[in-house]
Amino acid sequence: MIHIVTDSTAQLTASEIKQYHIHVVPLQVMFEGKTYKDQIDIDSEEFSRILATEKEFPTTSQPTMGDFVNTFQQIIDKDPKAQIISIHIGSKLSGTSSTAEVAAEQFKNEIAVIDSKSAIRGMDYLLIRAAQLAQQGTDFPVILKDLHKLEKHTHLYLFINNLDYLVKGGRASKATGFISSIIRLKPVITFENNELDFKYKCRGNKQLNKIKDRVVAEIIANPNIKDVGLPFVDDNTTSLAIADALHEARPDIHTTVNYVSPSLMPHAGPGGFAIVYNDQF
Repeated sequence: MIHIVTDSTAQLTASEIKQYHIHVVPLQVMFEGKTYKDQIDIDSEEFSRILATEKEFPTTSQPTMGDFVNTFQQIIDKDPKAQIISIHIGSKLSGTSSTAEVAAEQFKNEIAVIDSKSAIRGMDYLLIRAAQLAQQGTDFPVILKDLHKLEKHTHLYLFINNLDYLVKGGRASKATGFISSIIRLKPVITFENNELDFKYKCRGNKQLNKIKDRVVAEIIANPNIKDVGLPFVDDNTTSLAIADALHEARPDIHTTVNYVSPSLMPHAGPGGFAIVYNDQF
């Protein structure tokens, strides 16, 4: 039997995790000397309040090799002939997939670790496709081939309301943060095929909203897009408005509006949100 594993940066809903029997390995967030397992010891809503109100900047860490070994072992204990597909956040953002690969080498079972080259809902498209094909009885190598084709069609736009958090998280330089504070820079970052790009450098909310509206219009115009992820850090107002606009123009598009994982929140910062889709899913 084929089993699917991922990490807690995925944007899967509770019903999707249950429906597709997906095993989730948590990342960790550290704050005030304490370590919390993402979505186990602390949930997204609670962590978003901490991020917005506390002065200390939280840090994050990927799962340990032991976390993956334990997860793989639990699967194999129940299914000794298990084949495992382990899909994770893009390696440009985290070393999670590399750690999973080292853990996989400890087992004789067939374990394929896939770098999604994406994040949040972008990972989910691979996870759901893998689970659907596995439930249909598709052979292991055929699933892997399909996933590698699918991963190239994921598009992720991250709208940053406050660049300070990218600076604190090491994703932007202090010089960039200083300039941003002067001109109210609000960047839109794309993450496609494992490449981060400061695609748009908006001066204020007006320009940011123009880019948001442009992305939404492109989605509406593309009949191949059937699912859109709309994760947010702390305020779902914009995400819900995007979902409403999509439903009105394209009732066939399914939207998922929920919090970003705590392990990603420190990079996006308060007010941050994303638009994620795959035009082949």
